[in-house]
Amino acid sequence: MTEPTTADQARAIVYDAYTTGLSQAAAAQLLEGRATTAWVAHEYAALRRRGVSSMAGQQTLFDTETAE
Repeated sequence: MTEPTTADQARAIVYDAYTTGLSQAAAAQLLEGRATTAWVAHEYAALRRRGVSSMAGQQTLFDTETAE
């Protein structure tokens, strides 16, 4: 039996998907039916309104200036 995903957990998944440049459909698929595509679209829009870069995660992942 799988544990239910809390709203905070789902938002974290959507945030990670958004900041790594994944599509809304891919983010919804990551949630495996635990959230509607409309909810994912709403969360993506909220992140855009807040000014969060859709590539922020990739910029951090591939930042060569801070690499050791």
